[in-house]
Amino acid sequence: MKHFFSKIEISSLKIKFVLFFLVLSFAVPLAGEAGILEQVETELVGLADKVRPAVVSLSPYIAKGAIGEGLPNKGRPANAGAGVVYDAKKGLIVTNSHVVRSVNKIKVTFKGGREIIGEVLGADEDTDLAVVQVESETPLAEVKFGDSSKVRVGQLVVAVGNPYGLNDTTTFGIISGLKRENINLSRYEDFLQTDASINPGNSGGPLLNIKGEVIGINTAIINYAQSIGFSIPSNMVKHVVEQLVEHGEVHRGWLGVGIDPVTEEIAKKTRGQEGVGVIINSVFEGDPADLAGLKIGDIILKIGGSDIDSPNKMIRVIGAITPGQTINLDILRDGKAQVVPVKLESRKKKTTLATTQSPLSPSGLGFSVVNPGKDANLPNGALVSQVIPESSAGLKGLRTGDLITALNGEAVENQSEFDRLLGKVDRGSPVFLLVLRNEEKFHLGLVREN
Repeated sequence: MKHFFSKIEISSLKIKFVLFFLVLSFAVPLAGEAGILEQVETELVGLADKVRPAVVSLSPYIAKGAIGEGLPNKGRPANAGAGVVYDAKKGLIVTNSHVVRSVNKIKVTFKGGREIIGEVLGADEDTDLAVVQVESETPLAEVKFGDSSKVRVGQLVVAVGNPYGLNDTTTFGIISGLKRENINLSRYEDFLQTDASINPGNSGGPLLNIKGEVIGINTAIINYAQSIGFSIPSNMVKHVVEQLVEHGEVHRGWLGVGIDPVTEEIAKKTRGQEGVGVIINSVFEGDPADLAGLKIGDIILKIGGSDIDSPNKMIRVIGAITPGQTINLDILRDGKAQVVPVKLESRKKKTTLATTQSPLSPSGLGFSVVNPGKDANLPNGALVSQVIPESSAGLKGLRTGDLITALNGEAVENQSEFDRLLGKVDRGSPVFLLVLRNEEKFHLGLVREN
């Protein structure tokens, strides 16, 4: 019944939309025989005719003689999709990274059926973007990429792609939302939401404004909902494409901290504001944040002048800064505002997941500790014996075998001392650990749950 009513609501919106244009067409004097509705229709048809030659279909290339070549086509390939010509002179085509995943060469089909085998120049899984290059003796059509920062909710848009293998499909709708994040589609999320029909095969195709400018690259839909699709903003696309073309990968800034949202409870204890900034829960030794003097418990309010209101926002802002640059961080420390300059580095690959066989969590932090064995050749401390993978400690990188040498700034000599110090911490309060791993130290911030 709920599904039935959702269809009625969507249909009623479309009816209202059509009636709106009908009222306009009758309310305004006709220009010759064509009213406003007819003019709108003419503009949309012209836009589609202009754009479609620059939209391509992409599918994995299987060389003749390869295993599977010549077998009957039982449907659209799993990673088939669409793309749009970004630079006609260089033969550059933008698409989604999942469309070209695990392939070096890809078949590019243009409007009219012409096929060219292209090469994948680079792909970025963190934004789900990729660049394909083709060589063509015939000049290619291209579409101008617009400024996605100017996009507004309610703006009319057109999506072009190849849903279910139906090449050259065009749909129409509006922008339903901006800056959508926490969709869990990619690491750097700042999506445009649209109700223009987007289906499997639209991936990598363009989302256009009524000027015919690309304002987004369609990336996904929510399978269990209707009329909810997402596009990667064109400004992010341009930034990523430039780096993929130049380097074959994206070089992003790295700060070297773990962060959490500023909750109401944290705001009270830090004299901050709920939802304003992010709190540092861990600092990696030797990384830019550590070298700049940032500490666990600091709240990052701004980065380079940009307001930070969520962990995702901070990740996007830092990731958009070129490594090697020095930026100013506005922070709140002990209730006082400070500005800290930090020189960013390239992101380092870090191993961050622990495994365990036991669900026990005597510490109330998602892990257990024991005394190091006499033969372990370790300094004083409490040895992590078990970690629950899905706990906050596990997700933030604590591993079995790590040695805790301090808790909230006080030295931990053994398991008993760890238990004593932890006993002084109230439920729901922060716990800051100094951890030794492979002769390297790092800080980790947690919250005591029980």
